Amino acid sequence: MKRKERGEENTQEWLNTYADMITLVLTFFVLLYSISNVNITKLEQIANAMQKKLGLETNVELNDVPPDLKYPSIGEDSVPNGIPTDQPLTEMQSMASSVQQYMEDQNIQVSVTSRANYMYLRFKNDLLFGPDSSVLLDNSKSALDYIGTLLREDNGEISAVYINGHTAESAGSLVNDRLLSSERAANVAVYLEEKAGVNPRKLITRGYGKYYPIADNTTKEGREQNRRVDMIILGQDFQMSDVAEEDAEIFNPVSPFDVPGAKNSEQEGEKASD
Repeated sequence: MKRKERGEENTQEWLNTYADMITLVLTFFVLLYSISNVNITKLEQIANAMQKKLGLETNVELNDVPPDLKYPSIGEDSVPNGIPTDQPLTEMQSMASSVQQYMEDQNIQVSVTSRANYMYLRFKNDLLFGPDSSVLLDNSKSALDYIGTLLREDNGEISAVYINGHTAESAGSLVNDRLLSSERAANVAVYLEEKAGVNPRKLITRGYGKYYPIADNTTKEGREQNRRVDMIILGQDFQMSDVAEEDAEIFNPVSPFDVPGAKNSEQEGEKASD
């Protein structure tokens, strides 16, 4: 057999080493990226659970750790209200996202909070009404039209819409604050019913007057915050146990919720017609 001459030897062996090195470098950077995006809170809970399992002191039980914490997604991001992007949005959360986007696009200041089975909207009073007035302002109607459209389209997913009017304690006012807050809530409901076509049986209004302030009534800024209309939209399967701890203040004035069922409502309607 003819022996290979020195000049015929393979001189491309270095490519294999180079390719392996590039692969390792790429893997290293992917690892760095994944570590930088891990949810730190979840990692802390996992660590606490492991410490408990090893007999170390901790306040977290291993069984208390949700499945998605035991196996966190790499590169997991979050959307507002703490909903992971790897979990599908509920109808209520999707509606809240649409409302928030619309308000931002229209430069309308409305506070939006949502959870899996309820949504909470807070309107500053000067957005909807003038001073000591219960007549809706024209520039507020576009926002109510948009919300009303969503409420009408998602009618089957909604059990009730609470509309709560609040006023501020103001010395020298000649208007009865309880009547004013009730009329404002009622006029919002009437508009949603007549102009947006929302099911009237799901619209529940309450006037709280000045008795549930959220800020200091002794300051102008505080009184402006206290003059407001709140809207709480409940999902079809809502339970008070669904309320997050941080939202307890929102639900305090209006709980417990007693939403009449369809059957009871029909019976009441029959009695009223008799």
